[in-house]
Amino acid sequence: MTQPLEVYEDLLRKAADATGEVRDRVDSVLTTLKGSLNGRGAPWGDDKIGTQFSEGDQGYIAARDDFFESLGNIRTTFAGFSTGQTKAADKLEAQELATRDTFR
Repeated sequence: MTQPLEVYEDLLRKAADATGEVRDRVDSVLTTLKGSLNGRGAPWGDDKIGTQFSEGDQGYIAARDDFFESLGNIRTTFAGFSTGQTKAADKLEAQELATRDTFR
C-alpha cells in the first residue's frame, strides 16, 4: 500500500509570503546601498592613485557593479521562488478540489 501524500497549501502560501519578504529586504538593501554609494560620487579622486583604485577589471567600480548585479540576481531568484511556491499552492489546491469532487 502506498503512503498518502499530505500537502498543506496554507503553509506553502506562508512560505511564499516569507520568501517574498526576503526578496523585498534584498531589494531594500540594494536600493539603499546604491543610493548611499552613488550619493558619495567618486571620493577616491581622479589622480593616478584614485584611477588605479577605481578603474580596470579589478577596480572598485567593476567590483561595485558586480556586487550590485549579484544582489539583483539574488532578488530575482527569491522572487522566482516566491512565485513558484504560490503557483504550486494554487495548482495543488485546484487538484485537491478536482479530485475531491470525483469521490463524491
